[in-house]
Amino acid sequence: MKARCGIVCSAIIVLASASTLAAPAAPEIPDGWSWHGRRPFSEIAVIASSEEPDRWPALNAVDGDTSEPEGLWQTLRNSPESAWLELRLREPVRMTGVRIYHQLDAGYYRSVDYSIACEADGAWKPVATVEGNTATGWRDHPFEPIETAAVRIDIQKSEHGFRMGLNEVELVYDAEQEAGPRTVLSEPYRCGDVGELGRIGYAADVPDGASVALSTRTAPDAGGTPGGWCEWSPPYTANPAAIVSPPAEWIQCRAVFTDSPGGRAVVNDIVLGWPACVGTVDLGGVIARPGAPLTATVHFTEPMDTAAPLLGILERAGQPDTPLGAGAWRDSGRIWQFEPVDLDAGLGLAGLAFGGAHTADGLPMLAHSEPFAIGTEPLLARLRAIAAWMMEHPHNAIFVEGYNQRTILGLYEITKEPAYLEHVRKWAQWLLEYQKEDGYWPTGYGDVYFADTGSALGLLINFYKHASPDEQRAIDTALARYAHLLLVRGDSEGKPFVHEDGSLGVGFKADKDGTVTGDLNKPYTISTALTGAEIFAAMYYMYGDEQYKQIAVNACDWLLDTMVDSGQIPYFIEDWNPGGEDAFWVWERWPYDTSAYAGEGFLAAWTYIDDAAFRAELGRRVRPHIEWLLRTQNADGSWARRASGDQLRSHGVVNLLLWYDEHVRPDPRVTAAIRRWCLLVLDEERSAYLRVPGDGIATSLTGRALLEIIRPGVDCYRWKDR
Repeated sequence: MKARCGIVCSAIIVLASASTLAAPAAPEIPDGWSWHGRRPFSEIAVIASSEEPDRWPALNAVDGDTSEPEGLWQTLRNSPESAWLELRLREPVRMTGVRIYHQLDAGYYRSVDYSIACEADGAWKPVATVEGNTATGWRDHPFEPIETAAVRIDIQKSEHGFRMGLNEVELVYDAEQEAGPRTVLSEPYRCGDVGELGRIGYAADVPDGASVALSTRTAPDAGGTPGGWCEWSPPYTANPAAIVSPPAEWIQCRAVFTDSPGGRAVVNDIVLGWPACVGTVDLGGVIARPGAPLTATVHFTEPMDTAAPLLGILERAGQPDTPLGAGAWRDSGRIWQFEPVDLDAGLGLAGLAFGGAHTADGLPMLAHSEPFAIGTEPLLARLRAIAAWMMEHPHNAIFVEGYNQRTILGLYEITKEPAYLEHVRKWAQWLLEYQKEDGYWPTGYGDVYFADTGSALGLLINFYKHASPDEQRAIDTALARYAHLLLVRGDSEGKPFVHEDGSLGVGFKADKDGTVTGDLNKPYTISTALTGAEIFAAMYYMYGDEQYKQIAVNACDWLLDTMVDSGQIPYFIEDWNPGGEDAFWVWERWPYDTSAYAGEGFLAAWTYIDDAAFRAELGRRVRPHIEWLLRTQNADGSWARRASGDQLRSHGVVNLLLWYDEHVRPDPRVTAAIRRWCLLVLDEERSAYLRVPGDGIATSLTGRALLEIIRPGVDCYRWKDR
């Protein structure tokens, strides 16, 4: 049969290409084919004097992504004296300007002195020169119309000398040039020896008055290259649509563009091949239980042909493939339920392969692979390695080290190995001594955030049950002093940091040593979550003070009241930029950072406040946010923009999803989302860009999330009740 999941000895799951295994009893699942191309009809080739290809390639300058830092083009960090970027078109066009998106953050080497030239009559003709640039975001560079097929941007000076680069470039075409159709071909793609071609689907930006028409053609294989092409198909009027070109081993797409004064149409993505119909796979949990039957329920994204059964195979390293056996269609062909298959007591990584079914309109489905873990051992091994790195690389920021210590303490709870507990005890004692007499803790890097404080104090809450009587009294004193600061002493004007609307203030302005120099007492989303909801709920559980309960409930209400229609919770913080009309602003650049921390507050409040009405209302109100998280998860299992500061902090959303699935409303989509993230983290090669371990913030929150998958609730539970 053809294997769908390859399992290697390094505990990494890899989706394998077809290979033959000796398993005659296993059904034959057709692989099919699929091709996804981004900007397949791009008319611009990009080259640069230098680039960092893994993170900031030159192609980033024309990818339409203005996010930072992931959307940037940047040179190597070798203090270049100058840098250049060239954009070359397939054919000359009449151009009237160039737009450049300059980095918002000066730390990303914004261009200060630069020039723009267009190639004409075999030479570079200067069209714009800029000196002393301070602009951020888009800056227009209009010039007299010129016929050109190449644009060059030369940078002579950047904000910092270590690198040069820019965020995005757009070419402005002459609206009065003759508007005739443009025909652009994609690269030919080898789809293989398949009897059916499947579908064509695409995503395009089409300005008013412009249009795009797509066609396909096919060719036999001629020794690794296309043979004679058939005629182009008629333009596809539906999107997606069944490919009507005759089946063959090579396929190519053609786009015919008609421009308008409003601009040019752009095809951003195109997908060809057999449809990927599988939505989620419910295995009854994030991790399969060894020795227990495995029941796989497959949810499809479209109706399927109920006359064609779904085939399934269980794959285990070193063992014959096991057919999943019979099953049945449900919900008018949108769900297939397999009969249970017995799992032996073995532990490790495994995979399921599905295929053979057809869509309701008769197209064969693309084979689907679903890797999963049997037992917690693979996760525990990864977590031990992460914890060892944490212990060898203590972090100066108390919020990062607080999460590290909570992870290590959780490992003690699971393994009962004394070294973990003693490591935590030393840091807990240090944290108690680090508190200032006024009741606050320095963050370890400057300004005092009550958000960071909440993350760190979560360790003291968890450590309390393991603390000696003297240590418990010290924790009691520290928490009481902190509550007094927030509720009674307040800021320099005597205003409490806990506000009547339920929010909490930011904290204090402070120097690098943590000495306070000013107040920051406007509402802050993250301090409201981590101190307002989490720490006050925990203190209510510990001491029974009804005031603490009300503060936590109000904090949750305030957070949920800020939720926008999409389900996203925005990031409110004090604006430290002078001259603004309003010192209170909404920053939407880090939505998953916000979700992780708000979620931490929600699950702590739900755990420590044993109030059925409050719990029911919290679960009901948080549901739109859960739907937003499910809807916006990346294909590889991560959240947020790749390599962004938001992604470093995004791993905390896993804890929120685990809590929701276990305590609020079980949902196979949530379980599948957690499993996708978990398998990404287990695959050290595939997840290398996450820098876990390596980046302190990402590692700290990843460790805590893995911990909760292994033993749900170990980082936040009602320890007095056990």
